[in-house]
Amino acid sequence: MSPEELVKRSQVIVRATALGYFRPPTLERAGRPEVPNSGAVRFRVDKVIKGRFDAATLDLDGRVIAKDDVNEAAVPYRVARKSHDSYVTGAEYLLMLREGVRGYDVTWASPSASNEPIRGENDAWLKWVSQRASKESH
Repeated sequence: MSPEELVKRSQVIVRATALGYFRPPTLERAGRPEVPNSGAVRFRVDKVIKGRFDAATLDLDGRVIAKDDVNEAAVPYRVARKSHDSYVTGAEYLLMLREGVRGYDVTWASPSASNEPIRGENDAWLKWVSQRASKESH
């Protein structure tokens, strides 16, 4: 999906900070029929860029890691970072969401750049997406 289409098809776009696990991952255990999962990461919603999102937090399936990979592509991102379901506690992300049966999610756009880490207000990806979303609302 092109970056333009990603912004257009996102129902909600937020700038958010990963707070850590809301639901830690489960692991397979001998004799237990549990299906392992990667857990759920809670985010603090810092700013709504597109759409309407009234909650202060958001939970997404994923895992917490110590160091995130950085998208080395040029902005606008046409590919996602390698660790698309991993987040660093305390890091900021630009999340492009659509509502599904289990709430808002970023996986609807996989493998697009729907949940990239950002580096503050002057991040090039944040600026590009914000400008694109603003153009669409006029």
